[in-house]
Parts: sequence; structure tokens; C-alpha cells
Amino acid sequence: MALILSGQGASRGIGIGRARVLESGGIEIPEYTLDPDHVGAEIDRYRAAVAAARVELTVVAERLGAQVASEVRDFIGTHLMMLEDDALVEAPVEFIRARACNAEWGLKQARDQLFAAFEQMQDDYFRARRDDVDQVVKRIQAALANRSVRSLFADEDALDDTVIVADDIEPAELSGLAERGLAAFIIETGGQLSHSSILARSLGVPCVVGVRGARQMVHEGQLLIVDGDRGFALIDPDGERLTRYRERQYELKRRATQLLRLAGAASLTGDGQAIRLWANAEQPKDLDLALKHGAAGIGLFRTEFLYLNRQTPPEEEEQYLAYVEAVKRMDAHPLTLRTLDIGADKQLPLGQDHDEPNPALGLRGIRLSLKFPELFKTQVRAILRAAIYGPVNMLLPMLGGPGDALQARALIREVEEELSAAGIRYQDHVPVGGMIEVPAAAIAAPRMVEILDFVSIGTNDLIQYTLAIDRGNQAVSRWYQPLHPSVLRLISAVIDTSNALGKPVTLCGEMAGDTRFTALLLALGLCDFSLHPRGILELKETLSRLQRKPLLNLKRRILDAGLPEDVAEILRQAR
Repeated sequence: MALILSGQGASRGIGIGRARVLESGGIEIPEYTLDPDHVGAEIDRYRAAVAAARVELTVVAERLGAQVASEVRDFIGTHLMMLEDDALVEAPVEFIRARACNAEWGLKQARDQLFAAFEQMQDDYFRARRDDVDQVVKRIQAALANRSVRSLFADEDALDDTVIVADDIEPAELSGLAERGLAAFIIETGGQLSHSSILARSLGVPCVVGVRGARQMVHEGQLLIVDGDRGFALIDPDGERLTRYRERQYELKRRATQLLRLAGAASLTGDGQAIRLWANAEQPKDLDLALKHGAAGIGLFRTEFLYLNRQTPPEEEEQYLAYVEAVKRMDAHPLTLRTLDIGADKQLPLGQDHDEPNPALGLRGIRLSLKFPELFKTQVRAILRAAIYGPVNMLLPMLGGPGDALQARALIREVEEELSAAGIRYQDHVPVGGMIEVPAAAIAAPRMVEILDFVSIGTNDLIQYTLAIDRGNQAVSRWYQPLHPSVLRLISAVIDTSNALGKPVTLCGEMAGDTRFTALLLALGLCDFSLHPRGILELKETLSRLQRKPLLNLKRRILDAGLPEDVAEILRQAR
């Protein structure tokens, strides 16, 4: 019987191939105290290691050139920026100087300090950036040990039908993997937003992450089946199971080809109701993918990429140019720019100390913008100026209630007045919407919807805050229940209020892209979904098989249900 390795599906699809097990190449971290006279030399040794790591990564970037996937280039660029960041350049030096410790130990202390901050973050995106820090630290530690970071494919080995089994994989190690026949990844660490997951999705390679102990259970050359849809892998499958999975693999490829034909088709339910499908975007490169898959526009564009891994916040002109480029790339399709959504625990260089015991409930989202209005106004100025080049919406994150929305709109009006007084061109009456991801904002939906031009329901945080659940914590993950009646009543209230007042309402959390919830959301009256670009065509195909009018008749029963299991049963019976 085949052994099953369970994890989390990070990139969809079926991969079948022989295992290539990669050792972690871990480096032992020594700890010792220096003679005070040697501290200066140790600091010099550390700075030399950082410089060596920077050179090594620059050489890798030049070797990869422009042919590698843009996501790989982006991650390498991020790592290079981290090698310039004080958190990894100066903080270890301070540990070395203050404690007279060796460079390896000083770097470890700085890393642990960063990890502690990352672990407190509720936003999976920023918590996953811990992986980037870890990769950069390993590169510096390797330089301190006079070793090069493991290069998986420095040789010219073919990767035809190969399944990589590793603790993690550096972006720089991913050059040309898909083109060389790679079948799949099995990664011991990480989650759906780790860099390994993002890169696997960008390459279209099936991937399962969070498979603890995989390298101990898999032997080099063993036959593996990786099921990226269901989140597990099979070791040494029997002939019958292998045949079944090969057939499924073929069917998935055939279906993917068929789905591409839907890119230009209208998004309609089986009974003819038009449903608008928008794309979420984290980087400018996602915009092209969204248009390729037939998105109506961008329902949520994260702007945090402009603020991360740098010494100071971006100036207005830098933001303006980035937004103009995005607007032009969208070719007259609407672009919704979400203003900065970073907690103060990210330690933006704002000139003050913002250590927080609980960042998830602290100064994050719109609260940070209202605390530092000039930071917010700089971004608003750039957005309003860029909006003259095409349809732009502005989205305010993590509104706690009407007061937050009113204060933010007042600051936006100030910016408009300042631009007018200075004679600077800008687009007036840019629609301003708000993220409904805090229960208080959902409960206050009637007033919130009146104040705003549109709303977006962020189910990821709404579920977490409503149920007091950290979905990244495996110990409590079974209590993370999107079908919980309390969650559904909040979602329904926001949709009902928006529809009644004629204001657009979009749902942009993971529920939007999970076709298991499509019928439910239609039953609650939702007509606008915003999701990862790669999920648009599958959702479009799912919608075409659903009858919206009969589903609307289930709404009362769904909202009266007492348990998540009751909701699931109602939907099952309606199939």
C-alpha cells in the first residue's frame, strides 16, 4: 500500500515523477564571546560576509537574465534589497558590539528578533515574508562559513518527471525548472503564501507544502504522485492508482486548455445572470495575467510592494509613476488600489517606536494611515494624480466603523483641495470604498455603505476576527469555519445593505476563489467576486453550471441554520 504524505495544497495539479531529495545544507551556528579588542574585526568580518552574499546573489540574477519567470526575478530582487536593509545589516552589528559575540550568533539574534515580529502578524502575506528573511540569513551564514548556498541545479541534469523534495527552495534555485520537465514540489515548510508556493503557482507546477518529515520518509528515486489539489503525496503507488492518476492528469491538462477558451466569454450563471469577476493583484506583473484570464478589472491591488524592504517610505513621485504604469497596463479596465495595509509591527521607518504586544489588534490598516496622515496623504495624492489616465478606485483597508471612513474621506478632500490650489492635475470624484473585514464594520453596514461609494468584503480577516481564530495556527485550524452561521449573517448583511442602496459590493477573500462556496455566495446575493487571476476561468465555468434564482430561495434557510454542518447539508441537497 502506498504511503501518504499529508500537507497543504499550494499549487494545483497532478505531478508524477521520481524523487530528488535535497538536503537542507544546514550550517551549525557557533556561539562564543570575543575579546573586546577583537569586536571591531568581527564586525568587519560580518560586513564582508554581507557583501559576499550580495555579490553571489547579483551573479545569480545576472546569470538568470530575462528568461526566467518574473516572480523569480522579483524574489531575487527582494532578497537583494534585504541585504541592504538595516534589520539584517546593522542590527546584527549592534548585537556583536553590545554583547561582544561572534558574527554568526549576532546574526542569529537579529533573525530571531525579526521572526518574533513576523509570527505576531495576522496577515498571512506578511507572515510569509519570514521565509524571505530566513533565506537571506542562510546566505549570509553560508558566507560567514566560507560556503556557497546550495545550488540545486548547477549541473545540467535533466529534470524530466522529477519531483523535488526539500525543506524549502530559494528563488534563485528555480531557474528554468518548468521548462526542464519538473513534475512537482514537496516542501516541508511554508504555507500557501510562502515564496515556494507563489513561485510554484507562477510556474504552473503542482506543489504540496507543510509536509513535515518528507525528506526522512522519501528516498531518492522513489516514484511519487503529488496531488496539489488535495494537498498530499503518494509514495510508491500501485499500478492501478498510478493509471488512475495519469488519467486524471491528462484530464486536467485537457480541461485547462478548454478553460482558456472562456477568457473572452461573458461571465453568466446557467440562468443568464451576469456575474462580474475581478482579479486580486499583489504585484504589477499580476495585471497582465488578470487580463489574459478575462478579468473585468482589478478588484484589489495591494500597494504594499512599494513600501517593503526599504529605508524610507516611497515618495509621491515614485508611487505616482508606479500607479500610472498599472493604470496604463489595465488598458481602460478598472483598477482598485488599496491604500497601505501594513501593521506597525512591520516597523516602517516613520521616525517613532511602534513596538506592539499584539499587532493583529493594534496599529494596522487604516489606523496606521490615520495615525500618520502625511503618509496617507502622500499615497492619496499619487493615486488621484494617476487616476487621470484611466478608471481608478481607492480602497481603504480594515475600517473599524463609520468614524474611520469619515476621517479618511476628510483627508482625501484635503488632498483634493491642496492639489487644486497648487494647480496640479488630478482626477476628482475617484470612487472611495472600504474593506469590511472587522465585525464592527459589518454590523454598522447601513452607515458604512452610506459613507462609501462601494465596499469589499475581506472574508479572510472577517472570519478570523469573528471567530477569534488564527487560521495559520494548526492547533485551532478546525475552528476556522467559513460556513459558520455568524460569519454568513455578517456577509449577508453587508450584501443586502449594499444592494438596497445601489452600491457595488465585492467579496475578495479566499472564499471568492473557492468554488465550493460559489453556490452559497450566489444564494446570499453576491454578484461581484474578486480572486487570484488563475482562478477566474474555473469560477466562470462553475457559474455557468449554477442556477442563481433557485439558490436565492435558499437564503433564509441558510441564515437560519444553527451549525456549519447544517449549511453544508442545505447546499449539498441543492446540487
